[in-house]
Amino acid sequence: MNRIKQLRTEKSLSLRDLAKDFSAFLDQHGKKPITNVTISRWENEKNSPTAEMWGLLADYFGVSVDYLQGAWSEKEVLELMSSSLLDNYERIFEMAREYYDEYFFFNDINLDIFSEEEGRLYEVPGTFEETEWKNWIYTKEIRENDYMSLAFVILRCVFLKGLNENLYTAEHIKALTEEQNNLYSKTQKFEVVFYPEFKGYEEVKHFMNSFLDAENGKENFLKAFLQDNYEFEDVLTNVVIEKLMKEKASKETMSLALISIFEKVILRYEEGATGRKYQYVRSRYEVLKDDYHALSKHAYELQKENDRLKAELASKR
Repeated sequence: MNRIKQLRTEKSLSLRDLAKDFSAFLDQHGKKPITNVTISRWENEKNSPTAEMWGLLADYFGVSVDYLQGAWSEKEVLELMSSSLLDNYERIFEMAREYYDEYFFFNDINLDIFSEEEGRLYEVPGTFEETEWKNWIYTKEIRENDYMSLAFVILRCVFLKGLNENLYTAEHIKALTEEQNNLYSKTQKFEVVFYPEFKGYEEVKHFMNSFLDAENGKENFLKAFLQDNYEFEDVLTNVVIEKLMKEKASKETMSLALISIFEKVILRYEEGATGRKYQYVRSRYEVLKDDYHALSKHAYELQKENDRLKAELASKR
């Protein structure tokens, strides 16, 4: 549906008012005037303006032809993400609190990994632990609502962003080192091992609080967030999203496309986490290898000294 009526209403113009005002605008460009009946037929898409007239209408309203013809604007894409978050964040955080540990909710729930067949297995008492059952139930609930799915993948991206930024940082490595000296403290060990997940969940809560408190508008906050984080920066400029915007896709289709884009961001973060883990293990291996060589050398020197003392003792006998 085109936006002629929407823009006319925003200007508080009746059909007659628009016909009179736009006719004056056309006169300035050497064009014949139009009637309110013509505009009404354009608005209801019973007739369509010529390509030239679309251009003149766009100039009159101060918008692009694509937007006037009904294409999505960037602001509307941001509003879709914003409304998805506003409508679903409370339920998503409620699920997290009901999960075995809220810090791991966004780490464990993966919308790409789901099978309806598994649901039958969960009906058998004692087959799976409660955590596994909840994982399946929550994944199913989220997947059944495109807008909840969109809100979830946005928040999961934020979670993984926080996790990556705190994975094997100086603070994390320091904690891991301290853990080695206190292996009997299960609580400390647990907190150390899953430090990045804790930080990731804190990042989600901070993001959501900042979003809700945004003074310059929630859409502006989302746009700034997407542009300030290089992993997210192509969400709004993705060729698929741009094509769907021009083709006036439905909200459901746009939501599914955005979910797919955010899922790719999630994959990049997961690959990054795997890479950082490999680098950490590799660096630990190099340190341990150097320590091993140093200890081997020291053991060799001790063995030589031991042999010397044995020989000296034997000679005195």
